[in-house]
Amino acid sequence: MKNKYLRCAAQIGLLLLLANLAVFAQNRASERTKFSGLINAYSPQGTTGPYEVRGTWDLQLQGSSGKAEFSAALNMVLSDGWVLTLGDGNFDPGVRNAHTHHITVHNATVTPITGGFKVNGTARITANGTNNPLVSPSPLEIDVTGGTNVKFSNVTLTFGAPASNHFGAEPLPGVVDRPSDQ
Repeated sequence: MKNKYLRCAAQIGLLLLLANLAVFAQNRASERTKFSGLINAYSPQGTTGPYEVRGTWDLQLQGSSGKAEFSAALNMVLSDGWVLTLGDGNFDPGVRNAHTHHITVHNATVTPITGGFKVNGTARITANGTNNPLVSPSPLEIDVTGGTNVKFSNVTLTFGAPASNHFGAEPLPGVVDRPSDQ
């Protein structure tokens, strides 16, 4: 009789252990990895450029779902190069068209690439603190890559039309300053 109770208790213990392992595995799969950093770039030379493009960005991978959330806050101002080549030579900040952008991408798709991963989604882009989309919706590709010694060190933002008319079609480079598991 005691063996029967002992066997039943062992089976219950084993079931509890397996249930806890399943919950632990599920929690690990739903963990989020966050990346953040800075964009420091120039838009292409043109009739209204180059612009200096500077700001912060954040990217959150949604566990093993293959999805991500992205946001950036960027400042743009006509560069010294514009002042010297296309402007009037006056370094007056008032004529350099300084403005801001907030960029968000929700439910973006994450895919591995050589040296890192890319995130593709549709960006919502606003200007100067308004809630009205400026050049939205626009496709955006975010590439996060690294090198031999630093796994994730670089980021690029590549805009599709219509935002590429404003930011340029060339990738805007930046750095990863904090990859972290939460």
